Amino acid sequence: MNNTRLQYHATGGQLFILLLKNMFLTVVTLGIYSFWARTNVQKFMAENLEWAGERFSFHGTGKERFIGFLKALGIFIVLYIGIYIIQTILAYIPIPYFGMIVGYLLTLGVVLALVPIIVVGGRKYLTSRTGYRNLRFGFDGKILEVAKIYGKGILLTIITLGIYYPWFFAEKEAYIQSKTRYGNTNFGFSAEGKEIFFLYLKGFLLSIVTLGIYYSWFLADIQNYIWNRTSFQGKKFRSDITGGKIFVNFLIAYLIILFTLGIGFAWAVVRLTKLFIESVSLEAEVDFSTISAQPDATANATAEGLEALAETLEAFLS
Repeated sequence: MNNTRLQYHATGGQLFILLLKNMFLTVVTLGIYSFWARTNVQKFMAENLEWAGERFSFHGTGKERFIGFLKALGIFIVLYIGIYIIQTILAYIPIPYFGMIVGYLLTLGVVLALVPIIVVGGRKYLTSRTGYRNLRFGFDGKILEVAKIYGKGILLTIITLGIYYPWFFAEKEAYIQSKTRYGNTNFGFSAEGKEIFFLYLKGFLLSIVTLGIYYSWFLADIQNYIWNRTSFQGKKFRSDITGGKIFVNFLIAYLIILFTLGIGFAWAVVRLTKLFIESVSLEAEVDFSTISAQPDATANATAEGLEALAETLEAFLS
């Protein structure tokens, strides 16, 4: 067995029982257990992921996620009340729709301002709760720096009708990976927007021509490109997944779900997860003697709560 290749040990039966438990308790508690359910799945994923003979771990709790959601809800209510008061005051100005327009602009501004907070806070929380060999991961990104990258990226992507997105993606991933660390050692990522653009262009055109069949090969190209440009301690990751493997496994997963009337969903998920994870390896073993602990005491679940609140509102409105 390649000691530098990721291994995934989960089984469909284990995941099925976990999902069944999560679903039952989420329904019984009117959705409250969903925070514990999400944590259960992440613990399951981490504990079944192995590299170099050691399993990963996840130390987040449903309780801290629930409290984070309540804090996020409080922030949302305060912001909503503030915008409502401003709209009410501006309504006395004799300009048609002035208060409503200002209210919409303020709401849009708040949403855009929350994006970098969610990105940084969510990444800090997830990495700080993920462990390997008794050390934790971490994220040292700054909200203002992420805001600049996202502000520029989103604006130029809109202006260019999506053409700029590959360059935005390359800059965003380079920043996030360079600020992500294991212990006190950071990851690296180097990519070119032009290369990603042609990957997307090729994938889009060939997927149309082949009525979607080429999409599996597009996914393989993207996964291989991203992993092959990610490094740790100067050692590069490698991904050797192929479009043919993805296509066949997607087809098998679809048939499993179809002929079991959905019961086989867990087995399909495990099959696909194993395929993508076990295609990844590192070109050489890590020198753990140079890595030391660097805890992050500032990480909390509030940003995740904001994200969960946004997803809840989106689902409610749709």
